[in-house]
Amino acid sequence: MARELPPLTQPNTPTSTVKRFYFCRHGETGPNSLGVLQGSGIDEFLNDRGVFQAQCLRDRLDNVKIDLIVSSHLKRAKQTAEIVREKHQETPFVQDPELAEISWGDWEGATSPLLPKLLEDWESGNFGANPPNGESPLQVEARAMPALYKYLDRPEETILFVLHGRLLRILLSSFIYRNLEHMSAFTHHNTCLNLIDVIIESDQSKFSDDPLHGCTVQETHVLDDNVSVDPLKVHPRVHMPVQSTLVHPRNLTLLPLLLDDRSHLPPEMRQ
Repeated sequence: MARELPPLTQPNTPTSTVKRFYFCRHGETGPNSLGVLQGSGIDEFLNDRGVFQAQCLRDRLDNVKIDLIVSSHLKRAKQTAEIVREKHQETPFVQDPELAEISWGDWEGATSPLLPKLLEDWESGNFGANPPNGESPLQVEARAMPALYKYLDRPEETILFVLHGRLLRILLSSFIYRNLEHMSAFTHHNTCLNLIDVIIESDQSKFSDDPLHGCTVQETHVLDDNVSVDPLKVHPRVHMPVQSTLVHPRNLTLLPLLLDDRSHLPPEMRQ
């Protein structure tokens, strides 16, 4: 049985509004099942397993209030969102290309033996490292976070985002921690559900550089799908010469309530 979704953390106040963001990953594709890197260049529809996963997500969200559905323009995310929307046919649907998956460049469509080394670089703090002709986490953050923040200015209170695994790692680390050092903490299985309540404060005396306001997030630690990395090869994190120049809003309090939840799937599909 799917885990019950918690109620909204708090009501609006005279100085604050609360939005609820659901972040989901798309259903499985053929390349997913083979461990092949898709990125933004391999644009596949869901396979049969992925369609079933999306239907399970749809049924879980059947009676949930959703004011806006957002996906990337890539087929696997768009198809997953459209399946969920079968139970929310009046809900507006936006495709946002700025929320596409990371580009793996020359590695797309293959299983690169060099991927573990790149993941080691990222885990060591070199977020400017990129695959040949592909994007670095810093580049993805620079395009995706401004796209995410613009949805805070929209009138919709509850927004469902259907996105991609590596993008979600980058986006949630940047959103929750305002840095990329926690990418490996955010595992993402196909059609998983992440739930974050976002309190938007207008009283400047309550602004903070810590969007969690002292709260903690229970983290896992898996570097990527189908990839194992020897922890002895990961160098201690150091300050790298290229740092993010992204300016995060200081008027947000973030309350992560679910991370990588897939209780809507049959037990044999939750691994």
